[in-house]
Formats: sequence, C-alpha cells, structure tokens
Amino acid sequence: MTYYETLGVSDKATADEIKRAYRKLASQHHPDKGGDKNKFQEIQAAYDTLSNEQKRQQYDMQRNGFGGGPGMQFHWNSGDMNHPDISEIFRSFGFSGSPFEFHRPQQRRNKDLRIEIPVPLVSTLTDQTKTVQVKTTNGDTSTVEVKIPRGITNGTSIRYSGLGDNLFNTIPRGDLYVQINVHNADNFIVNGIDLYTTVSVNCLLATIGGKITVTGLDSKVFELSLPAGTQPGMKFRLTEQGLYLLNSTQRGDLYVELALTVPQNLSPEDTDLIRSILNTQ
Repeated sequence: MTYYETLGVSDKATADEIKRAYRKLASQHHPDKGGDKNKFQEIQAAYDTLSNEQKRQQYDMQRNGFGGGPGMQFHWNSGDMNHPDISEIFRSFGFSGSPFEFHRPQQRRNKDLRIEIPVPLVSTLTDQTKTVQVKTTNGDTSTVEVKIPRGITNGTSIRYSGLGDNLFNTIPRGDLYVQINVHNADNFIVNGIDLYTTVSVNCLLATIGGKITVTGLDSKVFELSLPAGTQPGMKFRLTEQGLYLLNSTQRGDLYVELALTVPQNLSPEDTDLIRSILNTQ
C-alpha cells in the first residue's frame, strides 16, 4: 500500500487535501481513542513524508521507478524523446524540461535519529521545554532543547532538520525526530480535547440533594450542586476545563459522571430511621 492509499488521497492531492485527510484519520485511529497503534503509526509515517515537499518528491521518484542510487540508468525509446508530455513529466519530479539535463540523483544524507520523550497529561496544558541528550552512531553527543507546544497529543513527532546522525562526514546530517508520548492521568479519560471523570456520591446525598467537589486535571477544585433525586450516571459539564487544541486557544470541556454508592455499617438507629421513611412513602 502506498502512502497515498494510506491517507486515502490521490497522488495529485494538494498539501491542504493531505493535511485534512491526515487530521481525519489521526483522530479516528488515535490510540487514546482506542485506535490501533500500528495503524496510527502508518498514518503518521505517510503524513511525515507527503507533507514534506522534498521527501514527497523523493518518494514519488522511488515509487515510479526513478530511484536506485548512483548507479541507476535510464532507457528511452526514440519515440519517447518526442512525446509532448515528457518535459512535464520531468518537471513534476523537480527537474528541468529535458531528460538529458538530469545528471545525478538527489544527494544522499546520513540516517535520521528518533528519540521519545514521556510527558504527563497535565503538562500539555502549557508550553514546555525539555532538554535531551542525543547520541550519534559515531559517539558524538549533543544537547537539544525540545520545545513542546501546548495541546500536544500522544505520538506526535517534532522534526529538527540537520540534527540527526553524522556517521559519514562527506554527506549532510540526517534529521532528528522527537516523539512525544503523553501519559494518561489517573481517573481521567481523553476524548479529543474533552476529558471525562467519574465521581462517587453517597446515594442518600443524591436522594436529598447537596453539594460535592470535583478536582480538575490541573488540580483546580470545583463545587457542584446536585438536585434532589439525582440519578446514577448523570453528567455535569465544566466548560473549558479539558485539553487544549494544538496551536489554538480553544479548550475542551470536563464531563463529570456520577456513580452512586450505598452506605455500609449503618447503626440500628439509622436503619430504623430509613425504614420509617420508606414506610411513609
């Protein structure tokens, strides 16, 4: 399967079409939403290549049989030289109008390096900077400041050009890819930029009504008023207490679901009181 097929777009798709397709698929298959991790990684790899003009051009060349390294050869029929579209074909691969003007393949470079940085979910509520050590194949170590934007999502890769491997000093360095692994917080479920949590409530309090407190992801405490006769599973929404959308001021909501609990070890007096109440109804 080609990268275009992975994203569900044609090989003539524009950059905007590729981005829209990626966002839709990434949202559907994100591991935080129960998606398949391998499928998500395939989608991410396809987007990393097709969203980069240079990488996409190289990928298209290889896909259409124009790859193969320094020793590659081209064979042309005499009729091909006079084909009116031959110049356009070469322009589509970034070359000049004539096949005779192509002398050598795209310059090779060292391999890319990949590292992972774990971050807690709460840290995605603010911009942050992490300092990491990157070691190349030949043993060189460099310090890189990784700027992690607010709203980063699990599995997102940040590319740093020219900070990859440098094993061969006769060709350019590769790129550095930093993958951000966001660790979920206890008692919170992520759904896009919304958060869901469950709070236990005494069924007697739910019966007569009263106030409860809820702690948000960033440790802010909120007070909720329960109406008399509150039912199990009832949800309350705390607006703009969820996660942030990447590169945006938009923030999701926090949904609080109630789970009713039954009191235990009641005294005989309390039991008699409850019975008397039930008998009067």
